Amino acid sequence: MNSFLFAVLSLGGLGLFFGAGLAYASKIFTVDKDPKIDKILNALPGINCGSCGYPGCQSLAEAIVSGEVPVNKCTPGGAATAQKIAKLLGVA
Repeated sequence: MNSFLFAVLSLGGLGLFFGAGLAYASKIFTVDKDPKIDKILNALPGINCGSCGYPGCQSLAEAIVSGEVPVNKCTPGGAATAQKIAKLLGVA
């Protein structure tokens, strides 16, 4: 019984120790995301069709924010979506 209790307590202690270490590391190594990406993602239709050449709307939003593609790259969204995105980014 004594060895069983020792094993449970040691594994529990190790779990707490490594869990705290992972929580600390996640705070240190966090990557800040541009808030414009979320705003553009909300303006896109969200159908993840791939007609723009990107695997989904998230990838397209990231490419638009980085300036790789124009704001009118989303074909299903049309001109209305392009105008919303242009307004969010402050471009014509």
